[in-house]
Amino acid sequence: MGFFDMKNIRLPNYSIYLDDHWNNLRESIKDYSKIIILMDVNSRIYCLDEFLMHSKIQNYETIVIPDKDGNCSSDTRGDAEKNRIPNCMEQYKNLETCQYIFDQFIKLGADRHSLLINLGGGVVCDMGGFCAATFMRGFNFIHFPTTLLSQVDGSVGGKLGVNFKGYKNLVGVFKDPLDIFIFDKFLDSLPERELRSGFAEIIKHAMTLNYNLWEQITDMDKIDIELLLPLIEKSIVLKKQIVQTDPFEKGKRKILNFGHTLGHAIETAYLKRQMQITHGEAVAAGMVMECYLSMVYYNHPKEWLEKIVAEFRKFFPKIDLSDEIYKEVLENIKLDKKNVGREPMFILLLEVGNVEYDLRVPEGAIEEAINYYRSQY
Repeated sequence: MGFFDMKNIRLPNYSIYLDDHWNNLRESIKDYSKIIILMDVNSRIYCLDEFLMHSKIQNYETIVIPDKDGNCSSDTRGDAEKNRIPNCMEQYKNLETCQYIFDQFIKLGADRHSLLINLGGGVVCDMGGFCAATFMRGFNFIHFPTTLLSQVDGSVGGKLGVNFKGYKNLVGVFKDPLDIFIFDKFLDSLPERELRSGFAEIIKHAMTLNYNLWEQITDMDKIDIELLLPLIEKSIVLKKQIVQTDPFEKGKRKILNFGHTLGHAIETAYLKRQMQITHGEAVAAGMVMECYLSMVYYNHPKEWLEKIVAEFRKFFPKIDLSDEIYKEVLENIKLDKKNVGREPMFILLLEVGNVEYDLRVPEGAIEEAINYYRSQY
């Protein structure tokens, strides 16, 4: 398996390499005084050996997070699937972990001529990039995303950040990486739940940007890695086109937040309770709810909604939204970054592949949307 038919994608300040990864990587890293590889426990176990074998990097330092007990993942290869819990790293995506990374930068002698390679999923890339962009006012970093979610979503756009007091991505910056490398073989080690998490972002790109991609998804009965490869490339290209027109999310790029207003509110409620949920599971639920809001806003028939929701049911089990979580979701929405005067702003579907953003919905419609998911999904 490989990206033999894929093309490298050029952006103004960096490239996303889908082909000939290793020669391009060696070219990218040759002029740095120190190379540091940042990983979580999973990417150290499942990806580091393969990465070192192909990259042939000889002189490097490593930082692994979580650094000590690895409460969310086994430090051995035995019982791998049992010990590998999806999204466990999200609890470490905070300023305390950044402080640990900064301490390690100092200990390892990092300076503005160093290079950080973020080898891991979205948390590693997001937080590692944030630390590199702010340490000594910034040094270069490379993303080597190892999960489907980080490949199709976090790999494009320059968004970096951490959670603060349980709220998703409340502290962060925009900073482009030096380059990004997407190696499909790393997907082989992912649990099905992590594949679903990334697949939610592919669905989001289809629903907001490309009806043809949506048609490809509706033809699928299950998530198959072999079928995913062209979808990954198409998703990256679609996101690239949006990001280039609006790099700092002042306008059209906001449409990429479809499903995230309610999705992030759900994810935050779960994180505060230390309950397991993947980003994609939360966003998938958020997209279902925001499709309901779209139906209300544009007077779509119920059949329109049910046809869309039937596709989500093929891939995403229903998540639990107890009365307690339901109430907290409504509170969490008030702190969404897209809000205007604490009033939530939504991205809604005129039709699949065509959306509008910065929309206010009728009072009470948000509660209706959540209850639709709770009772009818």
